Formats: sequence, structure tokens, C-alpha cells
Amino acid sequence: MKKMAKAVVLAVMILGELAAMAQISIPGTGFSFRLNGDDWSFVRNYKLKDGADIYLYCYTREVLIDAEGDTALPFLRIYVNTAYEGDVYELAYERFEQQPFQSIDEYTSGPGLPKSGGLGYVGAYTNPNDEKDYEFLMTYFQDKKGIVEFRLETSLDTFDDMEFEFRDILSSIK
Repeated sequence: MKKMAKAVVLAVMILGELAAMAQISIPGTGFSFRLNGDDWSFVRNYKLKDGADIYLYCYTREVLIDAEGDTALPFLRIYVNTAYEGDVYELAYERFEQQPFQSIDEYTSGPGLPKSGGLGYVGAYTNPNDEKDYEFLMTYFQDKKGIVEFRLETSLDTFDDMEFEFRDILSSIK
């Protein structure tokens, strides 16, 4: 009987891990992605006036402290617009005009971009409010249902700690 109870507990633990590693559908699109276990928590959904939605997740596995001793909150922001009439390049340019950044790298295939293609950036900027430097991985892609901006960001001095995690999430986009 004890062996059976242990087997049931083990099965529940494995199923819990598999569920945490399951693909998450991006609403309004035909895309999905995977988060790494319980390391991320869904924070909230924002509905914008233009009909777009933002889904915000925050990294919760451990507290990251930046060089100034402040808590860094790595995040994943998914911007979905099913009514956008332009393409990924037009959206990327519009977003750049809203928040200029330094492009460290730009790519059109690879991690974070579905086989159908898109546009990706490694970028950095200084936030004028807190005068801190931030680095991010951002991709744009679309299907017949909608266009998506997928952004993983943290402070510049904690980016190296998060880059593998960020790239692993990007590589899971289908």
C-alpha cells in the first residue's frame, strides 16, 4: 500500500511539472510558448483602447538585485493586436518611435521567431524615470489572426543572469 501511495505522489509531482512546462496559447493568435516551470507568474492582462491586449508575466524564482542594490523584476510582456493592419516591420518601427532603443542585434530567423518568420531584436535603453539601463530580447511575428510583440526584459546588470532563461522561453514559441 505504501508503494502505491508513493507512486501516486510521484505521478502527481510529474504531472504537475509537465503542466508547468506545457505550451501556453497566446490569445487571439495561433501561437503558443512555454514558461520554465513555476519560475514565472502571470501578473495581469491589460486591454488597450486600440483593441490590443497585453499579457504580463513576472519572474519569481529568485529575487535579483542590481548593481545599485535595487530589486530587478525581469518580465515578459506579450502585446497582441488582432486589428493591426500593418506588418511586423511597421509595428516594430511604431514601437521604436514610442520608446527609442539601441539595437545591439537584429535578426529575421532564429530563437523567438516561428518558422513563418518575423523580426527580433536584442536591445538596450536608459529609462529616463529611474536613469537605469535595461536590456531586452524582443520579437515580432504574425499570423492570419493577429500580430504579436513578445518582449523579455530586465536591468542591464542582471541581463546576463536571465539571458539563458529568456532565450529558452523564446525558443519555445510555436
